[in-house]
Amino acid sequence: MNKKDLTIVILLALLIPAWMFIDRTFVAPRYATPTPLPSTEIAPASEAPIGASSTTPAISAAPVPLSIENSSKTTALAPEKTLTLKNEQLEIVLSSHGGGIIKATLFEYADENSDESKPVQFTYRKQPALSYLGISGLEKTDTFQLDRVSRNKATLSKTLPSGIYFQRTLTLLDNYKIEFTDRFINQSKQALLLPARRIHTGYISNPIGTDSMQGLHILGVDSYTPAGGVNYWGRKLNKLFKKSGNPAALDTVPEDMRLEIADWVSAKNKFFTHILRPHEPIATMAVLADRDLSEKGILPTSVAATLNFTSTAIEQNNTVQLPYTFYIGPKQYDLLKQAGNSMEKVMEFETIGFWSFTNILMEPSRKALLYSMNLFNQYLPGGYGIAIIILTLLIRILFWPLTHKSTESMKRMQEVQPELKALQEKYKKDPQRMQQETMKLYKERRVNPMGGCLPMFIQIPVFFALFTVLRNAIELRFSSFLWIKDLSTAENLFAGSIPLVGALNILPIVMSLSMIWQQKLSSPGTAMTPEQQQQQRIMMFMMPIMMLFFFYTMPSGLVLYWTVSNLLMIAQIGMRNIRQKKA
Repeated sequence: MNKKDLTIVILLALLIPAWMFIDRTFVAPRYATPTPLPSTEIAPASEAPIGASSTTPAISAAPVPLSIENSSKTTALAPEKTLTLKNEQLEIVLSSHGGGIIKATLFEYADENSDESKPVQFTYRKQPALSYLGISGLEKTDTFQLDRVSRNKATLSKTLPSGIYFQRTLTLLDNYKIEFTDRFINQSKQALLLPARRIHTGYISNPIGTDSMQGLHILGVDSYTPAGGVNYWGRKLNKLFKKSGNPAALDTVPEDMRLEIADWVSAKNKFFTHILRPHEPIATMAVLADRDLSEKGILPTSVAATLNFTSTAIEQNNTVQLPYTFYIGPKQYDLLKQAGNSMEKVMEFETIGFWSFTNILMEPSRKALLYSMNLFNQYLPGGYGIAIIILTLLIRILFWPLTHKSTESMKRMQEVQPELKALQEKYKKDPQRMQQETMKLYKERRVNPMGGCLPMFIQIPVFFALFTVLRNAIELRFSSFLWIKDLSTAENLFAGSIPLVGALNILPIVMSLSMIWQQKLSSPGTAMTPEQQQQQRIMMFMMPIMMLFFFYTMPSGLVLYWTVSNLLMIAQIGMRNIRQKKA
């Protein structure tokens, strides 16, 4: 291998860790501490039927104050009343304090990897999900009238200090969806002001046992606009904290979103998400996050999002009516796609920023890989471990012509190394002639200097696509294979007892050893110069060590793919060598 090829291979190896970081650091948007916009009043309209807005509220670009004029004096809270709505998938508990959801339970997902585990449960005591901020009478310290309408339907209501009557009708639907409508009714004989306000998704934290992994942000806040597309603010949380003065609690609007109408906002962890969407996009958004300063103070511990509305005048006998959809459930592509309004974009199959031009290839690839893996798991025994192996085999078969051409090109390149060395010695004083003779030799021996590297370039997008799919696929959560208890995380054998690394992960070691084996099988059988032998030895160990470092804490499912891919490549090279010996 000459110096030029060595440089190309090293760059290819560096592309893998670079990709994991560059998408969250490149072309980072600017942020600033938001300032309130002036209130905007909208002309009244006649009362509208349920599901429509009779008065369209204006938008607010920043967090709004938590009090308004003419608010009533603080009174003691009445005893809390709760009401439970439940179906086979989801249970939510509504509270008369704050008028929102204080607990949600997902029955189909275990909280821990054990047979005795309780289902996944979210609690929102800090700030109830779907509660309001910034409007007197609707705070979490206020009491609502809470009534059941039917098994899956309830109402919350109260009269605000301003005289506006508030009523929320909430219905629990299948597939983790909640539909609710908020009505602000002016029953007086004069116009009343509906103050600026924010509605809250509720905070979401890391799943139990979730570890931070290279190139993977666990918690995130997303916003989506039909015109501007999706923004993944979880990648920028550290910058947002820094821009806001490194507080323990973050509450800010990214500068690029200050005047942008949000179609929906989401707060999410590795496997689950809360998505809040008004049926009529008329609000901006804000990012909220907490972190524990007693620890490292770097990674957030919980995140949330809000939709921000500015004040609106409601004429006498008029109503402001706002219908919403709220999703509390898994980051499962088919469910999110079914929910509509591009909610599946929380899966982060779409690349944004500097690399967005790759979406024409990457996004369809990610969807196809996820669909194939689920299809194999559905119809083949052995669980997702076998599905990943079959998927790897399929990818290898699809790329076999390229890899075959690559290995043959590398073989021919190795065979001409002595002749190249002779040309370099013969024409070392005439670089132009040496270049001409080199190209002539390549043509005569049918050698393409880039033939061994080009197939690697073509396969890299497939690896990146699979990395995105497997790093947070809820299908792999608690899915076991051989000694691996959870394909969505590293193996973590003897956790905390291994010096320096903390836990033993066998699969990345096997992966690195398979790379060394592959390099050895690919080494030339012809004579090599001492310089080439030294380069070969460096390459044989440098890349596997780099890959071991970057893959050691990656999800086991991803490492399984890479390991099986290496073993299949070894088999391919081995069969080629056997055929050559027989010939």
